[in-house]
Amino acid sequence: MQQTLARRHGGPSAVLPQLAKAQAAAGHDVVVATTNADVPVGTYHEPGWDLIQGSRVKVLYAPVQFHPLKISLNLARYLWTAVPSFDVVHIHGVYRFPTTVAAYLCRWYKVPYLIRPHGTLDPYASNRSAAGRIWMKSLYRRWFVIPNLNAAAAIHYTAERERERAAFLRLRAPSFVVPNGLDLDVWQSRPQRGRLREAWGIGDAPLVLFLGRIDEIKGLDLLVHAFDAVRQAEPSARLVIAGPDNDGYGREVRRWVSELGLDKYVHIVGPLDGVDVQQAFVDADVFALISRTENFGVAVVEAMACGLPVVISDQVGIHPDVSRNGAGLVTNCDSAEAADALLMLLKDPKRRRAMGQVGRELVEQSYSWSAIVEALNSRYEELSKRC
Repeated sequence: MQQTLARRHGGPSAVLPQLAKAQAAAGHDVVVATTNADVPVGTYHEPGWDLIQGSRVKVLYAPVQFHPLKISLNLARYLWTAVPSFDVVHIHGVYRFPTTVAAYLCRWYKVPYLIRPHGTLDPYASNRSAAGRIWMKSLYRRWFVIPNLNAAAAIHYTAERERERAAFLRLRAPSFVVPNGLDLDVWQSRPQRGRLREAWGIGDAPLVLFLGRIDEIKGLDLLVHAFDAVRQAEPSARLVIAGPDNDGYGREVRRWVSELGLDKYVHIVGPLDGVDVQQAFVDADVFALISRTENFGVAVVEAMACGLPVVISDQVGIHPDVSRNGAGLVTNCDSAEAADALLMLLKDPKRRRAMGQVGRELVEQSYSWSAIVEALNSRYEELSKRC
């Protein structure tokens, strides 16, 4: 259960279909209920039932009647009749109508449910809205989110840091940590290096890649200023910023780039899909994510799967795995530190290759969907027996 599968909403929208597909492959009967909003960016999926590509997982794309809260009466009617037939309901997200009504109906029918907040319980994320919206968000959290979380059979976090950041809420429900995964078969074979470099006019220049939502929490101001410092020492370096623009934040990014005189060296290329995502990782020399908050870091795992070393902030949920295994460098949310880390790797191809190999091995050992489905399955069975 998730409010939308639109890619502009970031990692959660990419992760849920992969998780459902892996669960179905393991023998589970899986149904995904969502809305048809923004699938893909700026459009609406045809209302009704569909299948996740390459699987037998059914997806209900319910039409939305009121868009700010993603209110869908069709979705509510479906859940009213369908929830009693489920053994477990796994709810992705906490705000807005779809996830709220799903939790309420699970409580009504006494069906065990898990909630996966996807970083939305982080106090930084909670306080990002405009003043009026923060007030409304606070009321919504008090009236709907907290009661649904406290009544959940369990709360599913994807990193220990995400659980720690939610501790201020003093939730009563038990919780556990199981990370996101990756379909290793998809990432097993990689394209030849160079196609997007040629398309972007980059040639053989040292290349730093950011791939994700163009959003304030991603620390793009820090990254752009860090890259400005990188260029002082490595004048041929280039930065590619790829991803969907969230709430027009791309205008701010372009302004910083222009003010620093980096227009010729920073390429803002918009969202990438399918093979272009892998191609971008393959064509890059370093992946950078200097987020101010990041409950997990799906793009970090994808980069490591492509053998790409990473430079990430210590606010990215999986940073302990990265630093402990030596798959990249971890910094504070500081542009000078990020610049030093990027330069260190750009100037040392041997170290980049070694870190890339370690990252690939880390993904294979810790982030395969088969291992994650097995871990979740044991949780589902435990909750079904307990409830």
